[in-house]
Amino acid sequence: MLGGVCLVVMPSVARAQPSLAELEKLRRSLEQQIIRLRHDQQRLQNEFRLLDQKNALLDRQLRQLRATGTGAGVAPEPQAAPVARSQAVAASSAPTTAPASPPAASPAGEATAPISGPSPRQQEARRTLQSAPTLASTGGVLTPKDQIVIDPSIEYDYWSQNTLNVNGFQIIPGIVFGTISTFRQKQQIATAAVTIRAGITDRLEVNLKIPYVYAYQSSTSTYLVQGTANQIGVLTPAAHGSSIGDIQFGASYQFNSGEDGWPIFVGNLLFKTATGVSPFDVPIYTTNDTSPDKQYLLGISKKSPTGTGFYALEPSLTVLYPTAPGVLFANLLFIENFSRSVNVQQTDGTVVNESVHPGEALAITFGIGFSLNENTSMTFSYQQEHVFAASENGQSVKGSAYDFGTFNFGLGYQFNRRGSVNLGVGVGAGPDSPVAKILLEVPYHFSL
Repeated sequence: MLGGVCLVVMPSVARAQPSLAELEKLRRSLEQQIIRLRHDQQRLQNEFRLLDQKNALLDRQLRQLRATGTGAGVAPEPQAAPVARSQAVAASSAPTTAPASPPAASPAGEATAPISGPSPRQQEARRTLQSAPTLASTGGVLTPKDQIVIDPSIEYDYWSQNTLNVNGFQIIPGIVFGTISTFRQKQQIATAAVTIRAGITDRLEVNLKIPYVYAYQSSTSTYLVQGTANQIGVLTPAAHGSSIGDIQFGASYQFNSGEDGWPIFVGNLLFKTATGVSPFDVPIYTTNDTSPDKQYLLGISKKSPTGTGFYALEPSLTVLYPTAPGVLFANLLFIENFSRSVNVQQTDGTVVNESVHPGEALAITFGIGFSLNENTSMTFSYQQEHVFAASENGQSVKGSAYDFGTFNFGLGYQFNRRGSVNLGVGVGAGPDSPVAKILLEVPYHFSL
C-alpha cells in the first residue's frame, strides 16, 4: 500500500517543477520589465531636468523684476530645493550604467548658476523704505545695477518764530516804562526738485539733485511805547524770492549683503553746493530807509534767500534690519559746513567783509517701516539734530547753537511695475523746529 502511494505522488511532484522553457520565458519577461523601468527612470530624469530649467527661468525673471524695484506685485521667490532633492534621489536610484545628467540650462543656453543681486530681504527693505522722507535725502535706499530712477518731488516747509523784547524798567508788577515789542516771523518754502539716481553696481549708487526754491517770509512787529502817549504800532513787511537752490550730488555704497542675520550697512556721502541765493546777498532794512518806523525793521531781509550760501559735506551711515513684519532703520548724519569770506551788511548801510563759519550739525534718525500689502507701505521715524555754535572771524557767536526734532510719517504706494508715489509728513518738536513739512515724490525706474 505504501509503495502504491509513492508511485502516485512522485509523478505529481515532477509535474509541479517548472520546465526549462518556462524558466527561460520568465527570465525574458523580467528583462523586459527591467528595460521598461530603466526607460521610465530616464523619462523621470528628463522631466526633472525640464522642471529645473523652468524653475531657473522663473527664478531669473523674478530676480530681474525685483532688481528694478518693481516686483512688489510678484509672489515670493520660488525655492529650487525640493526639485533639486527629487532629482538627486532619482539620480541616486539610477543604474550605474546610466549616463550622468548634464547641468541644467535655460532655453537660451545659459547656465543656471546663482544670479547675483539684491536678496529678497534687501528688496523688501528697499521697497518699504522708499516711503521714508528722511532716507530720501540722507541715503539708504539704493538703485539696482543698470537702473536709473527719475524722482520728481515737491516739498513744503513752514516755520514760525515768536520773540518778545522789553526795553525799559518796571516800577511795580504790570507797569513797565519803556518800549515793549514783539516780533513774529513766518517762513514758507516750496521746493520743486528733480533727483536722478543711477545704479553703478548692486551696491553702488550715484545721485544728483537739482532744486528750484520759492521762499516767502512775513514779519509782524508790534511795539508799545509806554510813559508817553501809549503809542501802538504794527509793521508787517513781507519778502519773497525764487531761483535755483543748492545743487547736491553724492554716492551711496552698501558694505554687506545682510545675510546670516546681520543688518545692512550703507555709507553715504553728499556734497551740497552754494548755487542758491545766499542770505548775505539779499538786501536788508537799514537806517538809510525812509520808513519812519525803520528802527523796528533794522536787519530784516527785503528778499528771501534760496540757498544757505555755504558749501557742505554730509557723510552718513544708514543701518537697515529687515525683520518680520517690519524693517528697522537708523541713520547717523554729520554735516560739515565750510567757512568762507562774505560781505555782511550792517544796519547803518555799510558792508563789512568777515570770515563766517556756520556750525556743524549732528543728526540721528531712527524708525520702523511696514509693508501693508503688495503695493502699500508705511514708515514712522524721529529725527533729532543738534547744530553747534557758529563762529565769526574765529570768535564763537553766542546763542547760535540750537536743537530741534521732527516726527516723520511716510506712506508709499506702488501703482505699477516701474512707478510709485510716496508722501511724507513731518511735525516739529521744539521751538526751533519746523512747524510742519510735506514731501511728495513720484520716483520712476528705467532700465539701461
